[in-house]
Amino acid sequence: MYKLNDLLKQLGDRFGVLAESNTYQLTVVAKDADIAVGDLFLLPSRRGVKDRVYIFRATQYANILNRSLEMGDIARNKLTMPDSYFSQDLAEEQLIELKGMVLGYAQAEDTGWKFYRPRRLPEHLSDVYLVDPKQPAVGEVMRSLLASQLGQDGLYVGNLLAGEQALEDVKVYLPPYALSHHLGVFGRTGAGKSNLMMVLLKSVMDYNRAIAQGELQGAKASIFAIDPHDEFRFWHLASGGADGIHGIVQGYSETEQQQLIEPFYYLTAKNFSYQAFERKVVLSRADILPDDLISISEFSEQQVAFSNQQFALWGEQWIGRVLLGDTEGTGGFEGNVDFLPGTVSAVQRRLGFLRRGQTQLFTPFDPEVGYEYDSLLADIICTLEQGRVLIVETTLMGEMEQFLLTTVVARTLFTLRRALRSVEKLGDLAEAIRQALGCDDERDQVGLRQLAEQLIQRLEDGRLPYQEGDILRSPDQLPYVNVVVEEAPSVLNPQRMKFGSVFRDISRQGRKFGIGLSVVSQQVSEIDDGVLSQINTELIMALGNEMERKEAMRNASADMAGFERELQVMGKGQVIVSASYKDVPLPVQVPEFDKEV
Repeated sequence: MYKLNDLLKQLGDRFGVLAESNTYQLTVVAKDADIAVGDLFLLPSRRGVKDRVYIFRATQYANILNRSLEMGDIARNKLTMPDSYFSQDLAEEQLIELKGMVLGYAQAEDTGWKFYRPRRLPEHLSDVYLVDPKQPAVGEVMRSLLASQLGQDGLYVGNLLAGEQALEDVKVYLPPYALSHHLGVFGRTGAGKSNLMMVLLKSVMDYNRAIAQGELQGAKASIFAIDPHDEFRFWHLASGGADGIHGIVQGYSETEQQQLIEPFYYLTAKNFSYQAFERKVVLSRADILPDDLISISEFSEQQVAFSNQQFALWGEQWIGRVLLGDTEGTGGFEGNVDFLPGTVSAVQRRLGFLRRGQTQLFTPFDPEVGYEYDSLLADIICTLEQGRVLIVETTLMGEMEQFLLTTVVARTLFTLRRALRSVEKLGDLAEAIRQALGCDDERDQVGLRQLAEQLIQRLEDGRLPYQEGDILRSPDQLPYVNVVVEEAPSVLNPQRMKFGSVFRDISRQGRKFGIGLSVVSQQVSEIDDGVLSQINTELIMALGNEMERKEAMRNASADMAGFERELQVMGKGQVIVSASYKDVPLPVQVPEFDKEV
């Protein structure tokens, strides 16, 4: 740990002096220099019992003169008498006045520097030092002062940003459990969200690799990542840039591929010659519940009631029956007798994308006419439960197919984790899985039973890791699982939430089962407040307008006061990391994935 005197030697020359200070704002008078909004400064202080270093962030600055002269008069004189008036003496009078906020302070403790929120002020006329990336020791100094805020041995997202420059030696990490506590990734088109997701995916893979090699202890992590533009697999390889997740997978040894990749890392609806660990994604209509469709499409109260009635009547074949118009029941049911024809037609329209020939993803299910249960759902769940990065390329899928796929996977995973939590004995788990999935003895639920039996078989052979030997594992011992919801306003808006939503349930209860959401959106204002209130980590990039910036600040987990200007001038790949487990927001430069690889 640096002692205060040693630290001062590492910071170079004094940059300025503290002029005024209160609990809201500091004013610093400094040398005439080229600085930027967001630059960081350090103010060493010996006020109090222990040494402290305050971290100051500039939010605005102005040109001033040492002497009390009118700048307007000087400008006019310089224009009319440049040689005689603007002398070297006057040039030496030029200063700048910085205004900004204290992020916090680091206090010298017996075990090192400990960071605190800004509840104190430095003494009068404190010396001010610029955090200059060109100073050789500045990275080590900042790591010492901000150790508790930067994190370590977690998921790397980028480097601390001082103004316009990243501090190459000061890396910022998210804890792995952040994946199960919900993330928000907000930024306009072109802000760098795809690159951020690539860096995050690589970080999860690096973390899992360190766990497998014994370098770190803890649970692995999984991400179910929707790839709507087919970028994550090859990234910029076709244009001469870096390979994507495919290249990382190919760089693993055979043992590492078995531990970290099998059975697959890439799913697609396309038909082509698949490489190792790539599969075509197929689900069945039998996997879909009315709640899944209600979560992604706008249903009226009557349409919800009709859908639930048809599911109660026909079970897993309800979608096919509704699409065929066969909604008349038997055995005491009278199908749609209580529903207007317009209600039935409206539900048929909402299910239209699931018709045979129109969907690339969901296969029909009707054993009586030869459509058997054909689904990769059990393998997808087992893959996520083993700690994997799973990319789903959706360029050939319609928007509704993409959302429905995400919903079915998230709901099934959530259901299984709840079933695991509900039992205390290993012998009770198989029956708990059957009941949780809705296998009903009163109806012949062929598809659901096949899904349940596939999962139970994988439980017995170890692919579904809910047991360790003869001991039942807790959800707390399983991987942190994160489900990425792309174009989040389409399914996470208040209208969709009106009759309930799988995602609302996960946002409220998912963390206690180790399941979280990543809400990816260009807009913050369109997302349901109940979901936003549950997000514990926000990665905020450049946003499109003032309203979205205000909403991002209003919903941030950490106090974003003083960052208003930053959100207006942020460049591509720059992000403010706000989290409930960090005392202050941190401006971060996300590295280009090409250079990171």
